[in-house]
Amino acid sequence: MKQFLLLLSLLALGVRAQVPEQSEAIMLQGFYWNSQTETGWQQLLDHVPALSSTFTHVWLPPSASAEGGGAVGGTNVGYHPRVWNDQTSCWGTASQLKALIAAFHEHGVQVLADVVVNHRAGYTSWGDFPLDDFGTYGSYQLTADHICSTDEMNTDPSAGSWYGKAKGAPDSGENWGGARDLDHTSVQVQNAVTAYLKWLRGDVGYDGFRYDFVKGFAAQYVGQYNREAQPTLSVGEYWDGSYDNVWAWIKNTGYASMAFDFPMKYAALNNGLARGNYAAMAWAEDNATWRPAGLIHHHQSAPYAVTFVDNHDTYRNSDKFGGYVEQAYAFLFSSAGIPCVFWPHWTQYGTTLARQAAVRRAAGLHAACQVEVTQRSTYYESLATGLRGTLITRIGAAAPTDVPAGYYLAASGTGWSMYLSDGTQGITAQPQARPAQVSLTGGRLSVQADGIRRITLYDAAGRQLHSVSAAHLTLSLPHGTYVLCIEGAAPQRLAW
Repeated sequence: MKQFLLLLSLLALGVRAQVPEQSEAIMLQGFYWNSQTETGWQQLLDHVPALSSTFTHVWLPPSASAEGGGAVGGTNVGYHPRVWNDQTSCWGTASQLKALIAAFHEHGVQVLADVVVNHRAGYTSWGDFPLDDFGTYGSYQLTADHICSTDEMNTDPSAGSWYGKAKGAPDSGENWGGARDLDHTSVQVQNAVTAYLKWLRGDVGYDGFRYDFVKGFAAQYVGQYNREAQPTLSVGEYWDGSYDNVWAWIKNTGYASMAFDFPMKYAALNNGLARGNYAAMAWAEDNATWRPAGLIHHHQSAPYAVTFVDNHDTYRNSDKFGGYVEQAYAFLFSSAGIPCVFWPHWTQYGTTLARQAAVRRAAGLHAACQVEVTQRSTYYESLATGLRGTLITRIGAAAPTDVPAGYYLAASGTGWSMYLSDGTQGITAQPQARPAQVSLTGGRLSVQADGIRRITLYDAAGRQLHSVSAAHLTLSLPHGTYVLCIEGAAPQRLAW
């Protein structure tokens, strides 16, 4: 046994990535603006089993105590955080949040925190921040010295006694007028944010991050924070319809984060599908092959795209998608990138969206899959190649209804249809088993498996240190070399 385990210790440790390769993930935005009484932690808990049959990831709203406060209610839905290490918010208590995350983990679903670190509200006035106490991850005190010198504190006379006291460097991104902009060039801010993110992972239990308003600070810091905190998946809200601008942000993170595909939303959906302008739904990759428009049109940027129809912001203004929602999701589920479903759409069209997601899964479409647009005049048609089959999708009233040779009708509705290749007929449309996610950072071992698995940890000498049947495991380990065995997977060597 000892020789066997010593042999296993020679195995290489798999790399955790904030941008999963060939990801078959399907995400849910589990809230909308002022949905606290519908999607608070207690309310979402009842939905976990049903959601897990379709979604691999769920994005929750900001959970830090924020301006407006209170266990239910609040004035800004959490986007002006006051106390980072207090996770009782307008969505529920910290204990309710941890119970919700644990329930999602039990069902094999990863949970993304909505991280707001560009700015924060003062505790009682403009610039008085509380001590950020993250336990074993450290304590940090931010002051006016860590607020950007270009913040309103130095230009707005209503700042009162705080006027002119912001002493940080000029903002490395765009200004946010509603709260104090943090100076991310400051080592103290960097250390505080890093500790916060590690604490969200290690203590609260989050798996990944959705970064709010990333235009507000330089992209390099998102890359730095991700390299330190090691989320399983990261996506930034770079709200911009320009492909070049969003792709530049991704590259400037060091390719350490995905981004929401705003170029796709505006080009393919708002200005294309919603207006019956099918030509706008496709862009030519390198002036050659027509692909679905957006980040997803190019093989280099597609794996970094999280596609969506609407979110909590766009849904309440003129950016809201104005066409047939089911057609829009037929486009998402047949394209590259990681599709993100919006909660109000799920509650209204859930049966249809679950079927579309099942078709995508049956074909094995993934974030980097090849998709060619074969028709973009009077209707839209695409051919997507997945890991387990191919998928033809047609959208538009003028689209033909005949079944293509070698395919069968897998799902359809008003103005849309999806056809799977015959070879996928016997493949289940249920979620496929996903590799366990493993990290060992600073002595903190985290294991997230796809459902209940036997997880056993040995030391380098072959002694069993821990064994449990669970979907999620977190342990604190001293310096050393270990062998981790997870049921259904190859052993992994871990060392720190």
